Amino acid sequence: MNLQFIESTPTSHKHSESFFYPNEYRIMSTNDSNIVPREKLAKFELTEESLNSFRKNQNIPLDLYNKDGQILIHKKRNPTEADFGKLLKFEMQGVYFLISELKKNKPNGNEKPYLEPGRTTKLFDVEKTARFAKQSQALIEELRKTSFSSDQAVFVQNSVNELLTDFTSNPDFELGIFNILEILSVAGVSVESELMTKRTVVAMGMKVRTRKIVNEGKEESNKKDHLSLMMASYLMDVGYSRLEVKQTPKLTKEEYAVVQQHPIISYLMTLPAPEVESHVRTLILNHHRPYRGNGVNNNFPDPRSLFTKLMSVRDKYNREVGKERITQDIELQLHLQENNVTTSSFEEDIAILSLASEYASLTSNQPWRPAFKSSTALKMILNDSFFSYSNKNIRHLLDYVGSSLTNNENIINFGDFVITASVDSERRAHFDICLVLDVGRYQTRPKLQRICSINPVFQKGIKFKIADFDLKSIKIDRRKAIMDLALQAGTTRVIYTIDPELNPALHEAVYKLNLNS
Repeated sequence: MNLQFIESTPTSHKHSESFFYPNEYRIMSTNDSNIVPREKLAKFELTEESLNSFRKNQNIPLDLYNKDGQILIHKKRNPTEADFGKLLKFEMQGVYFLISELKKNKPNGNEKPYLEPGRTTKLFDVEKTARFAKQSQALIEELRKTSFSSDQAVFVQNSVNELLTDFTSNPDFELGIFNILEILSVAGVSVESELMTKRTVVAMGMKVRTRKIVNEGKEESNKKDHLSLMMASYLMDVGYSRLEVKQTPKLTKEEYAVVQQHPIISYLMTLPAPEVESHVRTLILNHHRPYRGNGVNNNFPDPRSLFTKLMSVRDKYNREVGKERITQDIELQLHLQENNVTTSSFEEDIAILSLASEYASLTSNQPWRPAFKSSTALKMILNDSFFSYSNKNIRHLLDYVGSSLTNNENIINFGDFVITASVDSERRAHFDICLVLDVGRYQTRPKLQRICSINPVFQKGIKFKIADFDLKSIKIDRRKAIMDLALQAGTTRVIYTIDPELNPALHEAVYKLNLNS
């Protein structure tokens, strides 16, 4: 007879031969009706690591079953070593848990995670944000007909300064919710205005929160940097107002080449206004160049074409009277491009602008598709990050503002499957499929269990991307190695979340692989 154990009331002394403790559990036969179908179960890796986690938290957070779907032990607080020792007897046969528990439970056993005070605060005023968006729409319409003026530059400076002041004066600005999607969904503004407002807000949040972590106590001295980034975020796509771009997801190489010119056009449009600082213009000119180094990447425009275009414009202004200030700015940009002058702060700002722009685009309705949910947009950015962003860049988005954009929900959770990338001493990249065992303060640095290695399928269209992963290349890790990224300083980073909606075939294959391994 197979044995099953379920919790009993303290008054029941009918079965004294409990597997764990007398009167706490009673033996059941397979004739009981509470058998869970196998397809509703996922394999639980009963290792010393998982047991130590239970010991540390003094809690078994999941109902655990045998391979036939019979309960072995209910979730239990204050388990003893006798509980663990007897549970290990089922290690060879396999221990399982309900798939439905993945999203409900964390390894610490809290079904509803504790939220710090302030995490539920909505940070943006509905009326002020809607007014900001409508004023942005009016500016965009003006720029279709006229050059960018000093008056418009002052207006933008005052607008972003008010936005920043309101944000940082909120006592919960480090923790609260970015309710920007909620506000703009009913603001009745154009897509262009929606994009401009979203990316300015998200870029501001990333800049303020990351700088707060690094340079806490220097808020006033940082304000100029914050405003410069926000000005750049606001103005970096104004060049689109002078372009005819097809509203389609599938651009030809020639059409994409036109799109790639908008940073240069945006830069040139700001030149008549001396109120826009050269540093802001440098950010505008480079806002689609987040990848640093010489590896394969999706940066644009190409440095050579950018340099050639700037030289051509400089020569034109050299022949005109009264354009010395504009010529000087172009000369500065040429010097920076030619000598690859950069700083770590500048590189971080460029990545912030690029990430904020991607997020704004994905969460906005387009003529060829509806807006994606905030959490889906963040997953898509992560899954396309390999050729564009560093681990630090992605951390700035997901760890510092990610949950604020998704109503306090992480996109990487206990029980998820993710893919990591690492680089060895010979600069070769390795990709591993892992199960998320625990997520601490930073969701990009989870505790993982390695399932197998796998090879990506690279694709070069108008961009380099990981199109998919080759299931035939899988090599199982029989050791089930555990790695805690929060405690490591190596190159390993999460570059892909295996989501059942974004990649159902891969998710199903990995789920079955983990279940049977």
